[in-house]
Amino acid sequence: QLAKEQHIRSENYTIFNILSNGEIKCSNSLEDDCDTEIPGQALIYRPARQHIYSVLLESGTGGACPLVKEWFVYFGNPLQKPELIQPVRPSIPGGTPNLKTLWFAKGTDVEKQRYSTFLACFHLQDRMEELQALEAPVAAFCCLLTYLMTQVTSLSLEDLDAFVALILCLKGKSAAQLAGLQLAEVDSRAVHLGAVILRGLTTLLMANSACGFPFRMDDLMPWEVFDGKLFQQKYQRSHQGCSLEELLEGN
Repeated sequence: QLAKEQHIRSENYTIFNILSNGEIKCSNSLEDDCDTEIPGQALIYRPARQHIYSVLLESGTGGACPLVKEWFVYFGNPLQKPELIQPVRPSIPGGTPNLKTLWFAKGTDVEKQRYSTFLACFHLQDRMEELQALEAPVAAFCCLLTYLMTQVTSLSLEDLDAFVALILCLKGKSAAQLAGLQLAEVDSRAVHLGAVILRGLTTLLMANSACGFPFRMDDLMPWEVFDGKLFQQKYQRSHQGCSLEELLEGN
């Protein structure tokens, strides 16, 4: 009932469909089929989704967990039938908290449980102290970057530097400054990586909804952490070998 009410108010992401129908859909993507070094976005984030499904559907019962029907587009998947995906328990000492605890209980201990369960969906449960020291949008973005660096082996240090420069420099720029950025060219791989990040944000939103909102949803919105033109600029300068000080604009 709570998931349905949140769904109607657009306050959660995909949770109601998973709980009510055991199904999730994503029939569009922006990726380069010729770039075989970067896996399909659906496949990159599947391990995280499997943990989220476990949080939602196992709820501490210890019994058999139902499979989830995924309709996720990626190269080679004709979407003629859903893939049946097995939920996988995240690694949490003492087991995954009960869903009623995550969603309804109050208190500082529960707030910690929500945060640690969220991090466990991305294999980051051991990084709680470091991440909590950061501003919420930056912490969420760092969760996403760390997860990506473990899932996509072709990402380079230059790619990582560009993403870090993006999140650190974005906050100080007005909409007019971002609109006025001039690019001599657009790099197709940077467009691809930008789309990977944006798809990752939807996975963060889903995990946040499942874990009882350890983050404010506003802090996970794309405009808080991403701008395509600014990322293009940082990506190109990073790959051209500019200094970190210049890349970070002295930040």
